[in-house]
Amino acid sequence: MQLENISKVHLKPIVQNTMTELVAERLVDLLSSGTLKPGDKLPPERDLAAQLSVGRTTVREALKLLTLSGLLEARRGDGTYVRHEFGSFLLRQIEWPVLLSAHQIDMVLEVRQPLEVQAVRMAAERATDKELERIARFREVLEIEGRDIERETELDLDFHHAVAAAAHNDLLSHLMLSLNSILRQYIELSNQMTDRLETTVAEHQEIYDAIVAQDPDQAARAMIKHLQISKRLIMKAFDRETEAE
Repeated sequence: MQLENISKVHLKPIVQNTMTELVAERLVDLLSSGTLKPGDKLPPERDLAAQLSVGRTTVREALKLLTLSGLLEARRGDGTYVRHEFGSFLLRQIEWPVLLSAHQIDMVLEVRQPLEVQAVRMAAERATDKELERIARFREVLEIEGRDIERETELDLDFHHAVAAAAHNDLLSHLMLSLNSILRQYIELSNQMTDRLETTVAEHQEIYDAIVAQDPDQAARAMIKHLQISKRLIMKAFDRETEAE
């Protein structure tokens, strides 16, 4: 390659996925290729872990993510099955680049906010006791010693997926899953700019309390407040990156 042409090369940013995401993507590939079909039972966790050369905890978290998304169904005492109703046209996650500009952050929020507000409204009307327990796991962030941005991000992202799952709308869950990569990036940036975990927990608590109270309007207001605060933190991170360049 001639030197004068190097500046014309456009490279995609490298996004480092967690092992859980990689395992989930591998399973989604099996679904989209038809290797796994609606109604099929997945192999046991130990077999999947052995085939993928990962730990059972990683497999368990990946199955949990795909169950939250509506692609899989966990049957107590029987195993995990591919759901009959999953939308094949939404099986593959959208490949998102790192979106870091004021315009792009606004663009993502314009899509994310209506989805999450509708999800939390429906969750306030439809969430089961078991689903409420899962949503309440956001409090585990207070058990972390010091700061662990990766773990904080996992719990935060799981909170939003749990709310979407509690809406009992498979299409909405699929749409949330399609945003998973970019949401992870944005949530991680927001967490990096958060000085006090108690503040983030308080925001999630307000959303959770409204869902428990079965108050869709309050749940929507709390979610909008949380997303707007998150946007300000992301913009702060963006400004810091811009100044450093």
